[in-house]
Amino acid sequence: MNKVYDILKSIGFTETETKIYLIGLGYSSLGVSELVKQTQIKRTTVYHALDTLMQKGLVAKKGIGSRMVFSMIKPEQIEKLVDEKIALLEKQKTALEEIVPFLTQKTSQKESQVRVSHFEGLEGIKMVVEEALYCKSRKWDIIAPGKNFFSEFDKQYAQYFLETRKKREIMARSLWEEVRARELNAIERASRNPKILPAIMRGKFQSVIILFDDKVAFISSLKELSAVLIQSQELHNTMAALFEGLWSISKDYPKNV
Repeated sequence: MNKVYDILKSIGFTETETKIYLIGLGYSSLGVSELVKQTQIKRTTVYHALDTLMQKGLVAKKGIGSRMVFSMIKPEQIEKLVDEKIALLEKQKTALEEIVPFLTQKTSQKESQVRVSHFEGLEGIKMVVEEALYCKSRKWDIIAPGKNFFSEFDKQYAQYFLETRKKREIMARSLWEEVRARELNAIERASRNPKILPAIMRGKFQSVIILFDDKVAFISSLKELSAVLIQSQELHNTMAALFEGLWSISKDYPKNV
C-alpha cells in the first residue's frame, strides 16, 4: 500500500486526495460524513480534496434525495491524466526550445558586464577562496608573495584549503616570491607547477592574485583582511598576458631543496 501512496503522490496527488480516492474505490458511492469517519480528516479539507479530484476527472458527484454522495472514477482515468501531463510537458518543452536562444543571449549579455565585489574580514576572504576553489575550469594562474594570507592564517584553514584544492583537482601555474625554498613532493610539483619570480620583485607585494575562469581575485595579507573579486573577461585576459610575461622570465623551482 505504501508503494501505491508513493506513486500516486509522485504523479501529483496530495496526501488527502490519495487517502480519499483509495478509500472511495471500495464503495459504489459515499458521502462526506463517511469519508471524514474513514480518513479522520476535517470536513472542510475533505470537501476541498473532493473538489480538486473532480477537477482531475476522478470523482463524480450526484444527489440522492437531500444527500450528496461521491463516486470514484475507474483508475484507468489516472493513466489518461498522466498522458495529458506528458503532452503538456512536451508542448512546454517545444515552447522553451524556441526561447532558449533568446535567454542564452540575455545571459551572455549579463555575463559580459564587469562585476567588482569587495570583501572584508576573514569570512569575506574565505568566500573569495571558495569561489576560486569551485571554479569551472579547475585551472589557476597564481602569483603569491612569500608571506601571504594562507601562510599566516591558522593551520586548520590552510589544511582545508590544500585538501579541497587537491580534491577538486585544481591544476595551477604558480609564481612565487623568491624566499627560502621548501621541499615539494611529486604530486605538489605536478599540481602547483611552481616557478620563482624575478629577484627584483622580492618584498614588493603582499597580496595573492589568482586568475581563474573569467575572474581575477586579489587576496590581501592577514594584516589588511580584505579581498577583491573582479569578473571581467577583458581584465582576466590582460592579467593573463602579464602572467605569461612573468612566467617566461621566472626561474624553475629548485628540484632538490
